[in-house]
Amino acid sequence: MSAGASRELEAILDAAVDPFVACGPDERILQVNAATERLLGWDREQLLGRPVTDLFPSRLHRFHGLSLPRYLLSRRKALGGRPTRVFARRRDGVELLVELAVGAAGMDGQERIVLTMRRLHEVIDSLEEPVEHVAGALDASMHPETADRLYRLLVENAPLGIFHFDRLPVITACNDRFSGLIGTSKRNLVGLNLLTLRDERILTCVRESLAGRPCDYEGTYRALSTGKETPVRIRFAPCYAEDGSVEGGVGIVEDITERRRVEAEREENLAQLDLLFRGAPVGIGFLDTRLRYVRVNETLARLNGIPADAHPGHTLPELLGEAGAIAEQGPRYVLNTGEPLVDQESTSDVDLGIEGPRRCFRGNFYPVRTPDGRVLGVGVLIEDITERRRAEEERAHLYREAQEAIRVRDDFLSIASHELKTPLTPLSLRLATLERRLERGENLDPGVLRHARHQLTRLTGLINDLLDASRIEAGRLALHPEATRFDLLVEHTLASMDGQRGNHTFDFERPPEPISVHGDTYRLEQVLSNLLENALKYSPDGGTIRVRLSLSDDVAVLSVTDPGIGIPEDQQQQLFDRYFRARNASTRSYGGLGLGLYISRDIVERHGGRIWVESVPGRGSTFYVALPTLASERAALPQVWPDRHLH
Repeated sequence: MSAGASRELEAILDAAVDPFVACGPDERILQVNAATERLLGWDREQLLGRPVTDLFPSRLHRFHGLSLPRYLLSRRKALGGRPTRVFARRRDGVELLVELAVGAAGMDGQERIVLTMRRLHEVIDSLEEPVEHVAGALDASMHPETADRLYRLLVENAPLGIFHFDRLPVITACNDRFSGLIGTSKRNLVGLNLLTLRDERILTCVRESLAGRPCDYEGTYRALSTGKETPVRIRFAPCYAEDGSVEGGVGIVEDITERRRVEAEREENLAQLDLLFRGAPVGIGFLDTRLRYVRVNETLARLNGIPADAHPGHTLPELLGEAGAIAEQGPRYVLNTGEPLVDQESTSDVDLGIEGPRRCFRGNFYPVRTPDGRVLGVGVLIEDITERRRAEEERAHLYREAQEAIRVRDDFLSIASHELKTPLTPLSLRLATLERRLERGENLDPGVLRHARHQLTRLTGLINDLLDASRIEAGRLALHPEATRFDLLVEHTLASMDGQRGNHTFDFERPPEPISVHGDTYRLEQVLSNLLENALKYSPDGGTIRVRLSLSDDVAVLSVTDPGIGIPEDQQQQLFDRYFRARNASTRSYGGLGLGLYISRDIVERHGGRIWVESVPGRGSTFYVALPTLASERAALPQVWPDRHLH
């Protein structure tokens, strides 16, 4: 180009109102006009030869691997010749919003890229937008008709109801979704004055939006024409005119019927769960991932002995000390492994080291997970099974007692049948002998009669013991107490048993003064006879039976000592139980029903006295009977039963 043509072109460009920049294929500036100098604050000589990107902020230098001019050239067809809004950078760093158009002429080395700009004076708060959003801003400039069609497309296909109203306020437009929610046609809705609605809260939201303030409404809308009720949530927002004034508003309506149903179901479920949580007979608690309590019910609070509201935020060791550190091992295992731990039983004294009455607990620990499997904490279920354990132990004890009673019963039946048959067999033989002699007319042997009578007496004694034991159990064993010389009663009993002592000897020692008691003579003699018979029976090798009667503080104390087999120490307390026989006394070697001492204890205790034994196995036994004398001031004996047992 000649110098004259160049100056002419320069004059034309300087006369142009809008800034103009031309650059070569390397995107370095070749030519600018005066408008560019005025707009950007650069001298022409300073701009020539500089990269054209220096005229724009650094965030606009590259898009998808292209410089800003190349990027706009690549989208020229899509833009349809329309300018693009971007920011230009003045020499002093101030950014200006401009409309930029880019064109190109020539090929390869002869290529020229031309940029024209027009400054925009609107204040737009987008100077600090990141680069990613600028590309969208480049495409935001479009024809008003296109924007209007796009808006209508979005509104009609929106999943929410949308309506517009003016300042009157009258509904000027709405979408099908809104008319469907309200339950009437667009024809009835467009032109509806919102002031005719009876819901004051909706009217408040309309006024707020017309005052330039967004507002939210939630409630049940009831249509005036159809009476249809719809739970809705409405977002009211103002709409602005070009001069910035509020020209109306928009309402975005959401049908929350399903949400309310879900919320109602959730609240119902939560109420049921809360009821179960609070009213559960077992302790329930939740621990977070730090093993700190989140919530506990009153049952668990009572088990821990700490108010429920004192648990949240605290660990077990913080609440319970050393016992809590031990109890925390279960939840910690679940948290570390993710596996439940069930039916863990512990006791307060042995396992947890808590002083006081023993309490038994059963614990179950479960991981609490989100739907995606993430562990939120540990669920704790603690049950106080103290009473259950006590009942189980009591049942076990009663079962053992029942088994023992069955064993004792079976033993007794075996012993009773043996003991009853023992005198019956010789008695039958003696009676058969007497019968034969009487038939032959022979003289009767008095010895045979004595033996028969002895067996009959023995049989009668066994039957009487059985009857007495039965009456004791029924509380019907009669006593007829009277003033009795106890010392003489002992002497009489020893004399009556002289024929039974065999190779034994009786050694009786008594105080010189008489000893009187208030008692039933027959029953006291029965006690003495039982003690002496046992002493003779359980001393099979003979020896001396020592009988001692003493007086101490108005109490008569009788002791009967034998040199017999003795009684094991662990069985001495059971010796006075019904049907009990010591293990070292076999049924075959030592006869008896195991009722004598049982009957004797009842008789002595009903006289206000006491009976006990001291024994060493293999070295004999000593039985003691202590009775209050007539001179004592002890309580009166129990009331006498009206019937008298005949022997």
